[in-house]
Amino acid sequence: MSEGKKVDRLYVDKRDLKDFNRLKEKDSPFVGAQNKDVFLAAMVIGYKERSKIELKKKEGYFRKDYLTDQDIALIRAISVSDEDSLNVLLNEQKVFSIAEQYAAGGIKLLKTRVFSGEFGSYGKKLESELLRAYGQITATQPKDRQKLEEILNLSVADLIKSGENESIEFKSSLIWDYEKKQKNKLMGMIVAKAVSCFMNSKGGILLMGVDDKKRILGLEKDLGQLENGSLDGLEIHFTNVISKYLGKIHRHYVDIKFEKVDDKDVAVVRVRRSPRPVYIQYKDRTEFYIRTGNSCQPLDIRDATFYIKDNWPDL
Repeated sequence: MSEGKKVDRLYVDKRDLKDFNRLKEKDSPFVGAQNKDVFLAAMVIGYKERSKIELKKKEGYFRKDYLTDQDIALIRAISVSDEDSLNVLLNEQKVFSIAEQYAAGGIKLLKTRVFSGEFGSYGKKLESELLRAYGQITATQPKDRQKLEEILNLSVADLIKSGENESIEFKSSLIWDYEKKQKNKLMGMIVAKAVSCFMNSKGGILLMGVDDKKRILGLEKDLGQLENGSLDGLEIHFTNVISKYLGKIHRHYVDIKFEKVDDKDVAVVRVRRSPRPVYIQYKDRTEFYIRTGNSCQPLDIRDATFYIKDNWPDL
């Protein structure tokens, strides 16, 4: 993985694909498991046995979005232990590359253990082995990022200080385009996209009037584009934007309030997870976005189908 490139999926060595797939067949305790479950088991076995192999020919195995917070905590813990430094957490590509190398080193060991009968009922043995390894690794794990419930209680100043992450997003404006120095309808679509990302993920907080460099711009430029120039008018405009791009029923999952920061107005938009997939309608396009790290990522039809099936199984 080249430095600076966003991680959107995890890879295995193409030579190992048969082994990964073999572990999901009927006579394996992994039958019915997701690809990421087999990957994580191989990674833990590889780490435990200190077997780490560089991938020669990469093959995408599953999307990063399928990882839970606990999965990511495990991967991060392994990278910290492997590098013996917390600094590795600053390089996402490095963190996931280490996980891939341990999975490559552990897959054949895992396959041998599963099918050799060495441990009798390997399913139970593996379960306890993985849990024990996880406990040992996470004992040195640094404090995880704040949960959404904790973030909701932070002041706007502290939210800005935290910076953009999985649960916090900054947008300069709703109406005014600072780059073009004029009103731009596209700004509303950009805000609606950010809201849809949170709705399709775990929810979050959007601050309008703050740019991505944490500078507090305020809402003065936006208010200047409205007839009455009031915050009530801006909230009505926000409602119209959400209704236009996401549909009226989804406004119910968004709360907006205004607070003063450094004597400037900032909009605090709290977004709740939607009970259904949320699509953004723009011109003649229908698009689906999710929150990944500190950014919105589009999913194509195939990946969106899998994601929706995993996250809204009752639909």
